[in-house]
Amino acid sequence: MLLKYNLTLYYHRTTVMDIKNKKENTMKPFEKGDIFLGCTELIDDIDDHKGNGRILQYDKDLKLKGVLWTEGTEHLVIGLKMDPEGILWAFDMHNHIVVRVSPDGKQLPNHHFANRAFSNVTFDKSGNIYLGEALVGNTPYPGSFMKRLPGSDLLGDANIYKFDSEFNFLEIYEVAYSPEFHHFKGITHSTMHPSERFITYTTEIGKKIMRYDIQQSKQMEDLLVLPGDLTDQNVAIAVNYLNDGRLLHSRGDRIEILDEDGEIIQTIDLKDHGWGIAQVTPSHDQEHFFTANIFTGVAMKIRISDGAILGSIETGYKAPKRSLAGIAEYGLVKS
Repeated sequence: MLLKYNLTLYYHRTTVMDIKNKKENTMKPFEKGDIFLGCTELIDDIDDHKGNGRILQYDKDLKLKGVLWTEGTEHLVIGLKMDPEGILWAFDMHNHIVVRVSPDGKQLPNHHFANRAFSNVTFDKSGNIYLGEALVGNTPYPGSFMKRLPGSDLLGDANIYKFDSEFNFLEIYEVAYSPEFHHFKGITHSTMHPSERFITYTTEIGKKIMRYDIQQSKQMEDLLVLPGDLTDQNVAIAVNYLNDGRLLHSRGDRIEILDEDGEIIQTIDLKDHGWGIAQVTPSHDQEHFFTANIFTGVAMKIRISDGAILGSIETGYKAPKRSLAGIAEYGLVKS
């Protein structure tokens, strides 16, 4: 069923252009409903991923609330995700940096998990951490610095790494990935199935939604395989589960919601807002989700039931200065 958005509903727009040249950290303690955007301040005309790492904080009404300039990063801050304790995770995959921000709004000391280009994370209820390796092969993005594996010409192996809650390494899952046009992307988006039996993941702009059984350590049948060749825009991008097992899937200019068998049960058409939705995450209330479009620099809040756009954030960073590469919501209730 194709659902249309309703522009007659509340539509909030805010911008961050006024804080571009300020480096003061103003991020506030997290409150329920706060939205966080990875939106790096780009500074290099050749390497269009290089810049001053930045996470923007908005309140539940999508009004700008604060900013954190991330320490230790030099390129895009991407893949934002809240863990079960309310700590915000993010990544500079180019430099093998994992960023964590405490609910008090302060960046925690960077922990070096591995010499790997991690860009996404998911968690289980036991506190284990599953980090997706975003890069593969030896052909980096043209003009961009990407750190190589020590003693190797490779950017990465496109695997998933498991750590316990104390950051001790436990296991490598040698997973399949889906080759894409640029030949450097590995495991770029991942989400834990509500059963915690498997992780569902994609290679951004590849042709598949893949699954890996983390209980039996084996590859599962692909959930979705798309037709066409690697030069078209019929691609798989971001995935994230709702609590009931429905899967949010970004197709660039629309969100498809899939059932457990990979069948499309709902489509939310966003073509009028440009192609480039590379991040999608559900709200804590499970009635809305948030998108981030890296080409337009716009984040949106959308109601699942009818596809209505309830608000947007205009970051001011659109192609070619594109850096909106992560979005997360804080959903914990403060005690």
